Amino acid sequence: MTVKYHLRGFDKRTEYEAVDFDIPASMLAIVRALVPQADKDPDFDDPHELTSDQAIRVADVLGVTVDPDRIDYYVESDEDAHVVAAQVAAMRARA
Repeated sequence: MTVKYHLRGFDKRTEYEAVDFDIPASMLAIVRALVPQADKDPDFDDPHELTSDQAIRVADVLGVTVDPDRIDYYVESDEDAHVVAAQVAAMRARA
């Protein structure tokens, strides 16, 4: 199975997903180099929260526009998204 990666953004006010940009496999190594904390994650399995500067640099590589003042950005795999979605659903069910 091929794992797909994404630049995902979550609205700082609502915490809902606001944007989701695919990271093409051909750009993954470049994106990984822009995320220094990924060195501790050799398989790039974990979601990686980006600083505003990192989000802007990753967006430049992908050719997309980001808004770090309004949105928190992460590099995530498809697997991460399923885990996070389950956690969010569980939290909402308890509320």
